[in-house]
Amino acid sequence: MKAVHFGAGNIGRGFIGYLLSKSEYNLTFVDISDFLVDSINKYKEYTVITLSTSENKEQVKGVDAINIKDVAALEKAVIEADLITMSIGAPNLKSTGSLLKAMLEKRMKVSQKKVDIIACENAIMATDILKTAIVEDMDKAFIEYLDNYVGFPNSAVDRIVPNVNIEKELPIDVAVEDFYEWDIEKNKVKVNTEIFGAEYVEMLDPYLERKLFLLNGAHATTAYLGYIKGYNYIHEAIKDEYIRNVVINFHKEAVEALSKKHGIDIELLTAYSEKLIRRFENQYLQDEVFRVGRDPIRKLASNDRLITPLVLCKELGISSTNIVTGIAAGLLFDYKDDPKAQEVQEIIKNKSIQDAITEVCGLAKDNVLVEEIVSKYNELKAMR
Repeated sequence: MKAVHFGAGNIGRGFIGYLLSKSEYNLTFVDISDFLVDSINKYKEYTVITLSTSENKEQVKGVDAINIKDVAALEKAVIEADLITMSIGAPNLKSTGSLLKAMLEKRMKVSQKKVDIIACENAIMATDILKTAIVEDMDKAFIEYLDNYVGFPNSAVDRIVPNVNIEKELPIDVAVEDFYEWDIEKNKVKVNTEIFGAEYVEMLDPYLERKLFLLNGAHATTAYLGYIKGYNYIHEAIKDEYIRNVVINFHKEAVEALSKKHGIDIELLTAYSEKLIRRFENQYLQDEVFRVGRDPIRKLASNDRLITPLVLCKELGISSTNIVTGIAAGLLFDYKDDPKAQEVQEIIKNKSIQDAITEVCGLAKDNVLVEEIVSKYNELKAMR
């Protein structure tokens, strides 16, 4: 079985590529970085270092890579693949879908072999976004081909892969936490039903939102509050009494909302929440608040990890004080080396905090939540 994975970064190598290798796929990475592509082709292997109370090392062997600019080689790989996955960042899904469209057209003409395409991103229903870009403006014959031969399962992915400074034998070795979860929509899979470490589920929505709210949302909140209080690492920030209380209560708000929406047992969600707090405490990850908080424009967007649970709580009549705190803290994230953070600060400086909430978070100015965020923003600003 042949797998092609777009994105040879830390997540690609340390999570998806790692599991595909353990599933005994012949694995080819695709990336725009000459360094990563050349290094993978030079060494043909790398080590995944699991960081916990003790280090565990596993080798991923027999891999190769293609530069995304090498259209001929990429087209051949796509035509021959049994599985295509990607961890490229949600904003790149549409452009990658447009790229895949032409290659799948050629595949349709020369192969009747089935393939699954899975986007592994921190976004709700990311594969659907990719598929929409692929089918846009295409004819009936192509869409029928996709329906019959190409699976587009959505997935929820969860593994922290920090830029930790540890000794590596090869430049492409990667460090990861000891926890991972990959949930895949079972009913949309055409071929790849036995990926090692993946769980195939009937209903993905609860898993996606559980992860987005309780991991991504609370993680970002920890980072933004940690930044305000001058911490460098997540494990330091989560030990701060104020930050810890906000994050725990963020979880309580989100847990109640998830339980009401999806009918999930609160005890199960609470157990997951407690496990996440322990993951945030993992000092061996040396996970920087700047890494977790970067790109607040994406993380504060209307369909992402902070605004989505806020709006759900509002709809269900659930208190969202601590989620509001995370959003307000994100609006104060002014890290100078993050261009997206600086864009937010320019809106606040040249217009107003209300304008920033409207433009970045997608909340109308007359929304009562805006007033709550502004109030908390001013409160946190005074703490600096």
